[in-house]
Amino acid sequence: MNAVARRAAQAVFFALSVVLILLVAGSEFVQRPVGLAYLALWVALAVATAVFRRPGAPSTYDRSQIVWRSVLGIFGFLAILVLGPWEYTHMTGPLPRDGLLAWIGLAMFALGVAINAWAMATLRSLYTVRLSVQADHRLVTSGPYRRVRHPGYSGFLLALPGMGLALGSLAMLAFTAVILAWLVERIGKEEAMLVEQFGDEYRAYQRRSKRLIPFLY
Repeated sequence: MNAVARRAAQAVFFALSVVLILLVAGSEFVQRPVGLAYLALWVALAVATAVFRRPGAPSTYDRSQIVWRSVLGIFGFLAILVLGPWEYTHMTGPLPRDGLLAWIGLAMFALGVAINAWAMATLRSLYTVRLSVQADHRLVTSGPYRRVRHPGYSGFLLALPGMGLALGSLAMLAFTAVILAWLVERIGKEEAMLVEQFGDEYRAYQRRSKRLIPFLY
């Protein structure tokens, strides 16, 4: 699939995702400030993803991730586009709705989207879905990659619980826990791949940077 067709397909998917959220949650979703802000941030994430992220080349590293990606894709679809919005407008607990906690969640979501977009814009064509080394691959250590080796994952792990708190969704918070377990495993494979590709250059980068959280981890 060429770039134009891929972006068109992504645009159709994200447009349909907005429609699905509104069908599941009802018009009340966008009549409440938190719901409207959530939808705007979801669209911002969709635009950044469509512009910057590429599928990437197949690889032996990626083959070990295919089942994980398929299962988590289905779970994520249900949690983010169906269960979370439904919980927000159809349930009153156990998490509070539309209060301080929801706005803290939206702030986390917004910051996560910004970090993720920054990471994708920095890597450009090297930021891929598949776990693989591209033909023109090079080690990038600028921008958000100066202190953190996986800022895209950092942004994702900030945005996901933010989405759950914003909508008061237990399903989305549970999905965050599953994603965290997967990313720990994926990061290990990704770093092994990059050590194999870049050798001592990547090992030196590992020594002067953290995986996900600047100065901590």
